[in-house]
Amino acid sequence: MAGSPWYSLQPYPEFPLFRYLEQAAISHARRPALLTPEGESWTFSQVQEGVNRVARLLHPAIRPGDRVVFLGPSSPAYAVALYGAMTAGATVVPLNPLFKPAELLRALTDTEPVAAFAAGEAVALIESLRPQVPSLTRVESLDGLWARLDSLPGRAPVANINAREDIAALVFSSGTTGSPKGVMLSHYNLIANMRQTLATGMTPPYSPLLNYMPFFHVYGFAAIMGMAFALGIPQVIIPRFDPDLVLRLAGEQGIHTLYAPPPALRALVAQKRASGRPAPSIRVIVSGAAATPPDLWNDAEDAFGVPVCQPYGLSEATAATNMNPFHRIKRGTCGPPLPDTEEKVVDPDSGAELPEGSAGEVWVRGPQVMRGYWRRPDATAECMTPDGWLRTGDLGRLDGDGYLTIVDRLKEMIRYKAHQVAPSDLEAILLEHPAVADAAVIPKADIEAGEIPKACVVLKPGARVLAQELMDYVAERVSPISRVRELEFVDAIPKNPSGKILRRELIERERSRASGQNN
Repeated sequence: MAGSPWYSLQPYPEFPLFRYLEQAAISHARRPALLTPEGESWTFSQVQEGVNRVARLLHPAIRPGDRVVFLGPSSPAYAVALYGAMTAGATVVPLNPLFKPAELLRALTDTEPVAAFAAGEAVALIESLRPQVPSLTRVESLDGLWARLDSLPGRAPVANINAREDIAALVFSSGTTGSPKGVMLSHYNLIANMRQTLATGMTPPYSPLLNYMPFFHVYGFAAIMGMAFALGIPQVIIPRFDPDLVLRLAGEQGIHTLYAPPPALRALVAQKRASGRPAPSIRVIVSGAAATPPDLWNDAEDAFGVPVCQPYGLSEATAATNMNPFHRIKRGTCGPPLPDTEEKVVDPDSGAELPEGSAGEVWVRGPQVMRGYWRRPDATAECMTPDGWLRTGDLGRLDGDGYLTIVDRLKEMIRYKAHQVAPSDLEAILLEHPAVADAAVIPKADIEAGEIPKACVVLKPGARVLAQELMDYVAERVSPISRVRELEFVDAIPKNPSGKILRRELIERERSRASGQNN
């Protein structure tokens, strides 16, 4: 079992998440808290006043634990409404603004919200679904919210919140291995993980943050927004990722830590090389939310001249469980477990702990582990043990220093003639080929082998290569068992906003084709 190289931070505060913002509004009242790329700015005092007025807007219609959903691009108004709803005692439910009507209706039916905040066309979309969601009594537009709040009186009574028990947020899991489920995160979970991450020193208390991750992802609304409020530092909210804009703002704002999931990091590297734009303040790049391919790791360190750090985490553990110490980064690993986080690698079938260096399922336990899945006790029981261990569903190995290396997603392993083949290993090799821009490997049903690895490949613009050439390229670098047996060229690889491959979509597409051929 792996321990942490950091000191324990126990006991963790048992107060609501929004208390950090209240404290910042007192200690740093005139300091900028929220900024936009266009130059708009709100101080911590102004943000807190807006939060108070949102709470007044919802009071007394909100009872403790009522759900309030959010739909729209990230914005300062979104942040204020989110914290205002929590201050009123609500459980916030940030949803993907790209949801189709049927997906949104499922989420609304599941969570039974009493109120919704939306922006742009999402307002009309939610209004159109209201007749089918009896619990939804009001829909507020995030557009022009600041102006409307000016007419409201000040602070409403602050809800009495049990930090350990009460759910601050329902964050829907990525759904890479099944239908999305609402992850129940308490105020205690969120605060604990924030303090654990801050203890690594990756985010210093003097540097602003760029926040272009969508707020419906825990990375955006908890990991970055929460840390900025806790440290009392500015954050620039960018509604949509633009690599040139991010690099410009990094220079203007003096960004120390650049948070960049792999897809964003790849675009930033390309833009940095094309523009030559300097970024002298950046000291470290944190590339989380998905695995960072070796080639990208090399390219990023070469382009920016700073180390790249890859953490590990999942929504079920709030955001992070592992982080490389800034002074001792081991490339290719996710680092040791965060303070007060226990971690072990076990046999997926028996649950027996495996020795150092062996690959197995990663289990974690700590104050950041979720309360469970919303209204899914069956799914909760599947992934959490009675004594609090979270079965991550990821395969990994621990070295002698307790550093974790993720091998693959357990449920995505391809079983070729009873042997397990890791798709990520094959994808990493394909991405090393000069003609390949992106790749995903999936299992394809096979009468003889059970499953064979099939690669879906996106070529770089202007590149020309035969499928067999790429399969031979992989075959030269893996054992005969792990060879790619089939390859298809595609226009794009489906991914979620955090950069994880949506293998399930490719698998279902393959199954549909097979079904059509058999009919």
